[in-house]
Amino acid sequence: MISAGYFCFALGCAFLGLGPWYFSTAFVAIYGLGYGLANPSINLRATQLPSRNVAAAVSLLNFTWGIGAVSSPFLVAYFLGHLSLRALVLSLSAGFLALSLAHFLRSAKTPVSSATRPKRSFAVWRERLHPAPWISLALLFFLYVGIEISVGGWVALDEKRMVGITTARLAAAPAFFYGFLLLGRFLVPFALKRMSQQALCVGGLGLTAVGVATVALAQSPALLYTGALTAGFGCAPQYPIYVTWLAAIFKDDSTWLGALFFGSAGLGSSVVPWLVGVIAAQTHALRFGFLLPMASALLMIPFARRACPKHL
Repeated sequence: MISAGYFCFALGCAFLGLGPWYFSTAFVAIYGLGYGLANPSINLRATQLPSRNVAAAVSLLNFTWGIGAVSSPFLVAYFLGHLSLRALVLSLSAGFLALSLAHFLRSAKTPVSSATRPKRSFAVWRERLHPAPWISLALLFFLYVGIEISVGGWVALDEKRMVGITTARLAAAPAFFYGFLLLGRFLVPFALKRMSQQALCVGGLGLTAVGVATVALAQSPALLYTGALTAGFGCAPQYPIYVTWLAAIFKDDSTWLGALFFGSAGLGSSVVPWLVGVIAAQTHALRFGFLLPMASALLMIPFARRACPKHL
């Protein structure tokens, strides 16, 4: 699955920028398919590694991805300034293809027979999900990713209305949000030595709600940046902890049940930001749109208390 994901990355990058816009859009979709294949598989693989603290390991994994997300604008700017877009996408495509081959050759050494891949009926899914708090966990995935995408994306537009904002400072608010999200994920392993996963999760959700509310009420860039970094810091432990709970609740079955939860996360990343835009358009004020991710963060607290395994 990881190998297929990296191959989709390579294919999506290789043809990006060639032909009409709909041609590029199709390959962006293929790239997105690769992300959908690779992200859940790599996260669940991290929960299976020998580690005394699985949540810390998953957080450090997501921290390394965060480095790529934060540094990518600077890499793109360098390539566009010194080389070209084609040089960038071809370099990425070559790297992804090499990773795809490496994972494929590694998995080929341990072939899995078709007998070990049973077809699971709806009854099997229902039987495995029924005794677990799966609805609460699915809602956590749905709402969290929706909050992250909403705040990280819409805060840049909110920044435009501030007095004194220049073009050079236009991306400062998202940088504060994602920068402190990255910092928080680096600090999660240290925090887990002193706090339970549930306490860290619930405290982070409260911090996220305060940060988003600050963004909504901000009348100055300084207050906007304070809200953005607070929200980012609160969001930091959420996703790694939910992946850890998924593995702890369903154990080996998480490899096939994970499709439900990671699919819920993908749906949230589309629906919640769209609803923020709808609310903002209807009320003619983006600050009212931010009430949705703020309320979502507060709504997640009882879901987190219910979904958290008792031993964590």
